[in-house]
Amino acid sequence: MMLFSSNKDLEQAQAALEYFIQEHFSQQKERFKYGEWFEPLYFDFCEFVGRKGKRIRPIMLMLCYRAFQGKRPLTDPSLLRSALALELLHTFVLMHDDVIDRSEKRRGLPTFHKLCASRLVVSEDRERIGENIAMVMGDIVYALAIQTLHEADFEPELRARLMSKFLDYTVDTGSGEILDILLGCQDITRVNAQQIEEMYHLKTTRYTFEAPCIMGALLAGASEEKLQAIREITRPLGLAFQIQNDLVEYKALNPMEPLCSADLLEGKKTMLLQQAFLTLNEVEKSFLQMCLSSMSKRESALLKIKELIDKSGAVTFLKNRCEELFAESAQAIESNAFTSEESEALRAALDVVRQQVKQVA
Repeated sequence: MMLFSSNKDLEQAQAALEYFIQEHFSQQKERFKYGEWFEPLYFDFCEFVGRKGKRIRPIMLMLCYRAFQGKRPLTDPSLLRSALALELLHTFVLMHDDVIDRSEKRRGLPTFHKLCASRLVVSEDRERIGENIAMVMGDIVYALAIQTLHEADFEPELRARLMSKFLDYTVDTGSGEILDILLGCQDITRVNAQQIEEMYHLKTTRYTFEAPCIMGALLAGASEEKLQAIREITRPLGLAFQIQNDLVEYKALNPMEPLCSADLLEGKKTMLLQQAFLTLNEVEKSFLQMCLSSMSKRESALLKIKELIDKSGAVTFLKNRCEELFAESAQAIESNAFTSEESEALRAALDVVRQQVKQVA
């Protein structure tokens, strides 16, 4: 069984999801009538979720549901509710993550806390207030994600299993965020690749790939053996995704741009930074450590860090590592736990994801 008979089918599934998201927010509008001050926040929230993105998580849920021969059409409201719950979980993570990272842009537009701050023109402390509102709004969005999933029309036992998985993935995602923060406090000499990979797995892979694939397969009635085999596919896939994301952000890094990403100077320990450090000679390692601690010389420090990373060959190394991880994920699809039809459908799903994340232009 093919996952989709054509690209047109996939496009129709994506269109159904976008339409459902818009309709859902339109229907929810009445419950958020808390007064004229709150209304703009709901508008900003709808705009934030509605921004054009990859929609990897909801699409992967539908792909895996189809791969394991789920009986409902992909336009089924409860299936779309489950997919939307994952997108709302992602939105919650982004709102908090952007505050933690002090990011100013998301998908080329202001982050949610910046949107909030821009509306508070009368307050001298609007930046802090914007961050506070974004953190609380993120909590509301997470509650909406749980409610959206809870209201899906599935058998009670299945819905309970689905909810339990969803909550497990949320706990791991939060733990990964904490690990990211704690690794950022460490000197680069005290951080190893295994720690960074585990942080990536908890913070990104679990809710970005494992959650939608497991939830989609679970809704289709897949066995526990198949669910375990899916985990063997998603772990290397998620690591490849996060490394690719690091490379994309690094390529876009412009130290001369006032609003450029400051992850490097914020102390973020990425695979790119760690691999570069391993490759440099002792003098260059000392320069890199000095630049990472040079918060007061932001532009010059970033320029030097970029120079050292470029010289190290870490970018090429990690591009090759991504290819190895994609191959590892593809090999896991050949598991005996899957039928030939399921393996074929999962390969098609992997191709869809790879086309979304492989471009490091």
